[in-house]
Amino acid sequence: MKKLLLLAIAAIFLYSCNKDNPVTSEPPVSSDYNKLLTVDSAGIKYELYSKTGTSLFVGYNEIGFRVYLNNIEQKTGYVNYIPIMYHVAGPGHGTPVKEKFYYDDSKGLFTGYVSYIMISDSTTSFWYGDYGYNDGNYIRHRNFDVITGTGNQMHFWLGTGSTLLYLLTVVSPKDAKVGLNDYKCILHSSYDQFTYTEVDSARMFIKPWMPSHGHGSSNNTNPVFLSNGMYQGTANFTMAGQWYLYDSIMVNGSYITPNPTFYFVFDVR
Repeated sequence: MKKLLLLAIAAIFLYSCNKDNPVTSEPPVSSDYNKLLTVDSAGIKYELYSKTGTSLFVGYNEIGFRVYLNNIEQKTGYVNYIPIMYHVAGPGHGTPVKEKFYYDDSKGLFTGYVSYIMISDSTTSFWYGDYGYNDGNYIRHRNFDVITGTGNQMHFWLGTGSTLLYLLTVVSPKDAKVGLNDYKCILHSSYDQFTYTEVDSARMFIKPWMPSHGHGSSNNTNPVFLSNGMYQGTANFTMAGQWYLYDSIMVNGSYITPNPTFYFVFDVR
């Protein structure tokens, strides 16, 4: 009887401990994100993840962050991320990046994007990142690499009749196929090449053209504004081969693109 009583007391004790001290684990990050780098200092840690690939690429990157303060993961507020390119033989510059990365419960990350405008080469050009949380908790000037990305495309130009710099970056397609393709792009402007602003008031007119055959295509849809500088339409590539995609852009009733306008090149399969 005494032995049974001790066993009962032990069982009650274990149940009480498990109830008061449940075993917890961190929620998983969405499986389509890859962890690329970690920076930490004095009880502050940032982990950078990418949905776009296993490296950071020139062009559009969909990224996210996990934040830890004194080993406790943060899930409210926002992350500040400021990437800067430094050149040995010239002035530095910024790149388009989401102003604030807010937490997405479904992904387990503070999510947003960055569009790196050039590679780092380890000898003359270097990327450094400043990381912050709620406009504080900074870790500054941490080096990272950016490489060439397959299918990533962007165009810079000065707006017609102005000194405002524009940047149009292709988000998709990166691997164009014969038939209808979602054409998604993001448009930014900059006065100083450090701060880039999402342009939300543009009108776009696209024209696919196959130079080797001298023809275009029908059933295309001009991109329309989605949100945060992002536009989406449909490009119809009717046969395999190299296609040009022209994109003429108006802002406030005037064309900001040159005449003739630039084009992106797609190798359609």
